Amino acid sequence: MVASISARGGPGGLSWLGGALLLGVMVAVDLVLGRQINGAYAGAAVLTAINADVRRTASVAGLALLASVASGTWNDNLGERDWAIRFATCVLICALALIAADANHRRSERLARTTALAQRMLDALAVELTGARTVKEVTDGFLGHAMGTLGATSAMVLSLDADGVLRTLSWHGRAGDGADHYQEVPVSSDLPGAVATRQRTDMHFRSLTEIVAAFPDLAGYYPSDRSLHLLPLHREDTTYGLLAITFPPDLFTPHEDGFLHSLAGALTSAMRRAVELQDQDGATQRTVLLAEASMSLSRSLDMDTTLAEVGRLLVPRFADWCSLQLLNDGRLETVALQHRDPATTEWARSLMGAFPTRMDAPHGAANVVRSGQSEIYPYIPSEVMEATAASAEHLALVRRLGLTSALIVPLTGRDGGVVGTLTLIHAESGRRYSDEDGAFLEAVADRVAVALDTAVTFEHQSERLAGVILVAEAAQRAILAPPPARVGPVALSARYLSAAREAQIGGDLYEVVRGPSSVRLLVGDVRGKGLSAVRTATVVLGEFRAAAANNGDVAHVAREIDRRIVPYLPDAEDFVTAILVDIESDGRFDVVSCGHPAPVLLSTSGDVDPVELDHSPPLGLGVDPVIGRGKLADGDRLLLFTDGLIEARTPTGAFVDSALFLPSVGQAEFHTALDGLLASLKQAAGHALDDDLALLLACYDPH
Repeated sequence: MVASISARGGPGGLSWLGGALLLGVMVAVDLVLGRQINGAYAGAAVLTAINADVRRTASVAGLALLASVASGTWNDNLGERDWAIRFATCVLICALALIAADANHRRSERLARTTALAQRMLDALAVELTGARTVKEVTDGFLGHAMGTLGATSAMVLSLDADGVLRTLSWHGRAGDGADHYQEVPVSSDLPGAVATRQRTDMHFRSLTEIVAAFPDLAGYYPSDRSLHLLPLHREDTTYGLLAITFPPDLFTPHEDGFLHSLAGALTSAMRRAVELQDQDGATQRTVLLAEASMSLSRSLDMDTTLAEVGRLLVPRFADWCSLQLLNDGRLETVALQHRDPATTEWARSLMGAFPTRMDAPHGAANVVRSGQSEIYPYIPSEVMEATAASAEHLALVRRLGLTSALIVPLTGRDGGVVGTLTLIHAESGRRYSDEDGAFLEAVADRVAVALDTAVTFEHQSERLAGVILVAEAAQRAILAPPPARVGPVALSARYLSAAREAQIGGDLYEVVRGPSSVRLLVGDVRGKGLSAVRTATVVLGEFRAAAANNGDVAHVAREIDRRIVPYLPDAEDFVTAILVDIESDGRFDVVSCGHPAPVLLSTSGDVDPVELDHSPPLGLGVDPVIGRGKLADGDRLLLFTDGLIEARTPTGAFVDSALFLPSVGQAEFHTALDGLLASLKQAAGHALDDDLALLLACYDPH
């Protein structure tokens, strides 16, 4: 039976059973020995009150009072003075037992509640903090559970920095705009957090009345009644910061103050561990990031791509904000701005021109440009924000961003002068920069400066190169003007396809001139590239026009050009290959080759016949060409071309067989025939041609 009662009632059931047994023993003593001890019956209620609740204690106390009355009956002194004194004593002791039982019950409930809260809080924190590797993650996780699990109305963690200022790390349940005044709290001030930190003592205020009585400046700050608990975060002789937490009134009584103190201790340990993890992760991240920066920043020659790469490298791994500024006419201009959130990045970029950098500021980017020395701010004092802000509006905006730490390093050009600055800022992450971070970012800045200098140099060279290309292309267009659609009995069509790269304009050329009694054609190729080749081509064309207008066959014209261009060739080894054709009105033609591919005769039936020729050396090397002859029938076409046609290659490196495309040139509509040839050639090559190509198509059409 005892075991059954114990199982059902636990310690309270045992206390009730012990009290009942004690009462029975005392009643037996009273009856058997005849000694009236009815005043001591209340001892049973006292024994019960040790562990039992009020209900059980009251039942034993009631039995004790009934037995005390019964004692007066069987001892025949009920109502007499001695009995009354003992009965009153029993009543008093039973009442005290009930009071004690109630107090014990409340204490047990508080203990159970505190134990349950502690267990829930520790379980939640164990899960939350397992993956936390920064102080910000630890404090955010802790305060989130403090709000949810403990029912806090607000909670904040502040770190104590080396300048004796408490700065907000994390804050849940802010009290409105007035809270901005408490983002930074000097320890020397008379604000509650400063006093608690300075004295290294927990402070508890049970109501708004107590808070305002102790700190009148807080009158009107809190919108509703609450308790305030200030818990310094310290170990041994070092204070790390402060936990400030508020609850609805009476939710936490003085009995739970020890529990809150233990929570503050747990938070301190978690923060110290997070600092160690941050240091470890930072060292690893710096090594990896520096190697990546060395590779990625050397890949691009484009300014915009380089600027974007700087932001990608550093945000969010090493910063929440990244700003790159370059000097322009003595002022710093922001050329790149990046935040960990794309939407915030766009918003910030829309404000880039609104707040120009103060070049007279004693701190920040302007001072880094003047001194050439980096500035590291493990925390950002208010005076630095005030000194660098462009206006009151700018200052308010910066404060709202919650900046926690900053690092500004100079960008040094190849000549040793400062050309700009690279600024990194921590905000939402709550991380802090150290001297090791400063040395790392200076190494990154050196690479950024080299990459930017290379991009600028390339941009300037590209602009110059573009100018050269425009000049060369203009000159080339001038010497390669489209021929007339018809000269005498000959219809004409020409195309030029440039494979020019980086201003290496080729020296391919063609020309058509009416001779004394014929139509004279020229297609040639100057050795070399660039403007010198264009100039030589111009000389050749001019000499051809002069020589072709006079009497004399095409061999004579070739010898005249050869003799006249020698003084204009840039080098003794330079030369010009050329094919010259003379078409008479009856379709007969003469042709000479000076080191140039022979023309192809194309008939309307699809036949393709290369013209048989003896080749002489190129123009400029002394020529005495042998004339080849032929005759064009009505509709026959003669194709003159440069070596770009026969030297085109496939993607595998094999030569393209251009002969496969020539039959269609003889049969296609005349004015588009060359377009079809070029399309087929490019398709077979699978890429842009490696050499320039000039094509001149002549069709004998006397009617």
